[in-house]
Amino acid sequence: MGETTTDPGASTRKTVDPAVSDADASPRARWRGPELTVLDGTATLFRAYYGMRFGDDGRFSLDGLEVGAVLGSLQLTLGYLRRERPEHVAIVFDSGQETFRNRIDPRYKANRGDPPADLEPQFDLVRESFEALGFAVYGVLDYEADDLMATLARLARAGGMAVRLVSPDKDLCQLVVDEAPPVRLQDPKSGKTLDAAGVQARMGVPPERVVDYQALVGDSSDNIAGVRGVGPKAACALLQSFGDLDKVFRNLERVQYVSVRGAKGLARKLEAGRDDATLARRLVALVDDVAIDVDAEGVADETRWMGPRGQVADALFHRLDAHGLLRGYRAQFERLSR
Repeated sequence: MGETTTDPGASTRKTVDPAVSDADASPRARWRGPELTVLDGTATLFRAYYGMRFGDDGRFSLDGLEVGAVLGSLQLTLGYLRRERPEHVAIVFDSGQETFRNRIDPRYKANRGDPPADLEPQFDLVRESFEALGFAVYGVLDYEADDLMATLARLARAGGMAVRLVSPDKDLCQLVVDEAPPVRLQDPKSGKTLDAAGVQARMGVPPERVVDYQALVGDSSDNIAGVRGVGPKAACALLQSFGDLDKVFRNLERVQYVSVRGAKGLARKLEAGRDDATLARRLVALVDDVAIDVDAEGVADETRWMGPRGQVADALFHRLDAHGLLRGYRAQFERLSR
């Protein structure tokens, strides 16, 4: 994703990435009510593990546990809090390597190996760290972090809150909503924020068609096949012509007239891949009714950042040998409280 840049010699001119909409210019300009920020803790942990280094020997807790990814996650999150200053924050995690999607299709994410041995014990520790810092933390067996994002987005909107989903995962484009209270998707690295127009520019389809689009093209990163021989351009053309996936399959005799290269052979590919598309749609669609201990009426209170939890935080961050990080979180909470 490109960045918005300003020519230093002409402050009134700027080059805008077409995949980033006006929602990026002023993230809260169009909504003056409360907003829930939902952070993908699992993605942040992996980003820290693979993208941040703490010297050749790594970083260890006082009891000898490798904690480099935990410290990196905490640093990345603190940087985000300093930039964005959210008051309501939820941090979501995957729980286990397999979910209900693996029962639907055992091939789902089978292309991914086990996490590195030194990373595995850090999953529980990073959750414990964020809980000690006073954040609302969620993880439910059988579901992915994205499903928890979908659930929290639904509950927050029902409770009158806008939602900011902070994740690099394109699957979350299906959750973006312009109608108030809005749901936005923010890239944690670039800070770029997508509204519905941004999703359209990035994916080629509006948010409500993202699932159908992915059902057609598949997702190699999750080992989802989609329809063999149907690429992004053909998928966009089909959905633009017929509206949704079901209507595409109800109109196979008209597919040959779609304005896209290879249209004459598309009907045959679609018929052969009908079951694959149906399966892919089940795998890609996010679940927004995961059972979590919060409801629409209480989501604002439950997700309000309460700040580091006194002696609990002191003891844990002493174990992590990360006193400076704890001071940083306490200072940021004090800024919010003024």
